[in-house]
Amino acid sequence: MILLLHVDSVLKTIKNVVHHFDKRTSKLLPESKDQIKSYGDGGEDNKDVNLNSSKIALSIAKSTVTQRSMEWILEKGQCIDNLVPQVSTLPHAGNGAFAQRLIRKGELVAPAPLLQIMDYNILSIFDFEIDENDEPSMIDEEEGDSLPVAYQILLNYCMSHPETSMLMCPQTNIILMNHCSTRESYGGDCERYNNNSDPNLRGANAEMKWATDWDPDTKQWLKLSIDEINKKVASGKRGLSLDIVATRDIYPGEEVFLDYGQGWEEDWEDHVATFLPPDPDDNYMTITELNDDLENNLILAEDLEENPYPDNARLACIYWPDDNEVIDEDSPLEDSKDWKTDGSIYHVDHPDYKYFGIYEGCDILEMTKGEDGEIKNITVEIYSSDGMTIWAANKKERILYDYPMQSLRFVPAKYTSDQHLVGAFRSYIRIPDEIFPEQWKDLDLEE
Repeated sequence: MILLLHVDSVLKTIKNVVHHFDKRTSKLLPESKDQIKSYGDGGEDNKDVNLNSSKIALSIAKSTVTQRSMEWILEKGQCIDNLVPQVSTLPHAGNGAFAQRLIRKGELVAPAPLLQIMDYNILSIFDFEIDENDEPSMIDEEEGDSLPVAYQILLNYCMSHPETSMLMCPQTNIILMNHCSTRESYGGDCERYNNNSDPNLRGANAEMKWATDWDPDTKQWLKLSIDEINKKVASGKRGLSLDIVATRDIYPGEEVFLDYGQGWEEDWEDHVATFLPPDPDDNYMTITELNDDLENNLILAEDLEENPYPDNARLACIYWPDDNEVIDEDSPLEDSKDWKTDGSIYHVDHPDYKYFGIYEGCDILEMTKGEDGEIKNITVEIYSSDGMTIWAANKKERILYDYPMQSLRFVPAKYTSDQHLVGAFRSYIRIPDEIFPEQWKDLDLEE
């Protein structure tokens, strides 16, 4: 379905353009429809190819990843599936990392190859204004250089040290691991651990160490100066990895934590004390508040001009296009269909939702209520975000009748999510001083 949108020439063009910017990513992209079809079972006869994402992933992996023998894997491979993502036990922390098998004290929880960013200031975000030519320009601070107003959210998932400008960003699922220490308890499993009568079972249950022999480059790079590392990174190389190691036995289902360091805790406490949430008078309402009272917050399309949704929110509907909706080389140039159909199938229990369901922007055209006062019948109009449907190309309205109430939700408008708020929390994970090489300290903290 979605995978068959583009003709061969378009696929090749996309692949060539991506190759110009990122050769590794371009290798993953197909260059023909036949290649896409072959991802399912190695042939073109599989009519259900798009429903088998595991076969597609396996086929792409076999064609792009260096294949190793079982002997090589057993000798040099590292397990990266000890952790699985689940909702964290820490309040408001989002997802966390949970053990899916017993991990003994001293055993590897997960490896973490690192990408080096040699100056974390490259993640700076600057404020801007629109000039007289309708072009964005950075706002000067007292006619001097512009000052950053924030850092990109990537900073929160990377490691560094207060005395270096180098930032190291993990490439594995250790980014799921939340913070815990014996200095502070933030609830959840962390607080449960800290309440243990045995002091050896308190605080984080994992720690970072430099990688062992599975990454031989790490041992060499630890001897390099910051300038030598800079030259290697500039030539496209990377050579540092961490091992995340269990500091005590971790049992299946337990949340796994790292100690982010006292400096991180101080940054967090300062953030909590000084952060000012958006003012509701500025036409702002949290997405959670909107969805918690969804029925009373819905507005008909005809009333939105006088009574719009909050500036930070937009209404979205679960949707996925059928085979006869997507554009391919056989699609008619002209379309006579009215695209007004039953919308009751668009819910999370439908089998297509798992593979193709997305939240598209939508408006409510009609709502009717039953005798109990609850909304019973909803008619919505869907707006295609990619424009790759026949009805969107022909500027037809996509109307769905009897649309399920539970398939409506509010989502953040562009650039208005929590991570985009002024003053959103930003702080890197601290690498312990006892394992940080002295020759990498290129910042003077007294300045």
